Amino acid sequence: MELSRVVAGYTRVEHRIWGLSVVRVPSEWLEKAKFFYERARSDLEQGVYWAACFEAHQSVELILKGLQVAIIGVHEFTHDLVRLLRGLQEAGLEVPEELIVYADALTPHYTMARYPGRKPVVYDEDAGRRCVEYARRLWEWAESVAKDP
Repeated sequence: MELSRVVAGYTRVEHRIWGLSVVRVPSEWLEKAKFFYERARSDLEQGVYWAACFEAHQSVELILKGLQVAIIGVHEFTHDLVRLLRGLQEAGLEVPEELIVYADALTPHYTMARYPGRKPVVYDEDAGRRCVEYARRLWEWAESVAKDP
């Protein structure tokens, strides 16, 4: 999943916020986000559904925080994916409402997937597939925002 080209340790990202044409996103954010996304896909195929959901969340969290760093210079200290998307909206990005729904569905898996007994969530194949699919759609949006100049 190629977001953009890495140049001198940073990734060049084009956007139209505040009249800027190019912003540099630290490549470490993208590298880690991609790692978690690939792990989520792998764990889904291996039947480790709770891990697929957690890693799908982590992947999206990192890509959204990376975009925040690129656009406003800092990221919010939260695991709430909806809050991260709202922060990007406040910075001037257009975020489709369906992505807010996907983010809201993924957010609880940051905690619930890691701590058994927190809530009665069944991590089965359907849940794993939904998590990975929602992450894929959020990634597609992030890719549409972050393109090489």
